[in-house]
Amino acid sequence: MASSKTIFYAKNLADVFYQLKTISELSIVAGCSSFAEKELPEKTLSVRDIPELKIIDKHERYIDFGSAVTLSEIEDLGEANLPATMYEAITTIATPNVRNIATIGGNICLKDFYGTIFASLLALDARLEFQNSEEAVFKNLTRFDKIPKETLLTRIRLPIEEWEMVIFRRVGPQNMLNELSASFVFLANSLKNQVSDLRIAFAGSFKFRDIELENKLIGAHLPLSEATISSFLSDAQSSFDKTTNEEKINPILRQQFCNLLKYSLEQLT
Repeated sequence: MASSKTIFYAKNLADVFYQLKTISELSIVAGCSSFAEKELPEKTLSVRDIPELKIIDKHERYIDFGSAVTLSEIEDLGEANLPATMYEAITTIATPNVRNIATIGGNICLKDFYGTIFASLLALDARLEFQNSEEAVFKNLTRFDKIPKETLLTRIRLPIEEWEMVIFRRVGPQNMLNELSASFVFLANSLKNQVSDLRIAFAGSFKFRDIELENKLIGAHLPLSEATISSFLSDAQSSFDKTTNEEKINPILRQQFCNLLKYSLEQLT
């Protein structure tokens, strides 16, 4: 490693906040799986061995993951103990060796990109716990853009819910991320032959989820008519374009989103 790179280590959270305050331009890292050696920031603070960030705490309605829990540790919980879309997303990431070092926090906090599990977390209404030297607060993932200054992502709270229909698709090249990479998630429940709940998420170089759009289909009778699907697709395209208006995205991603959404809607029976 080049001599200009400096890595600091923290044993506990108090140590993290002290170093964040006393060392300028310090970047938090865990597994470093997203960095090539030459891309590693000049000054980094490793938090991968802090016990508080390695917890997995399962409750009846949710699971808490410390931000330094590796993707392989989550995968090892098994498909029966995780939301299906989360399990599918993790198993598509790189290779087992990479998943052994990559962390859930690192996948969420990629620079200028939303990682492979982000769409699943977004659709599931996951919450993030951010902590500084004074307090810890939870924020819904839908409102997450970046880590506040001198703050650490400490915990990810993942709701456990049953979904009748779960569709996860990853687009773009395998085992790497580029401008064509993204993840699509479609979740749906029904009651008395009507749509009772719906979640749609898409994330890559940008994130997309529109709760107002989802609500437009609540109460629709199943199976969906061609007219209903066509109308909803038109609304979804408008919402997608509005969300990505200021983003420089490859038009292929827009088409893939539309195709995946159309396919998912047609599976609702």
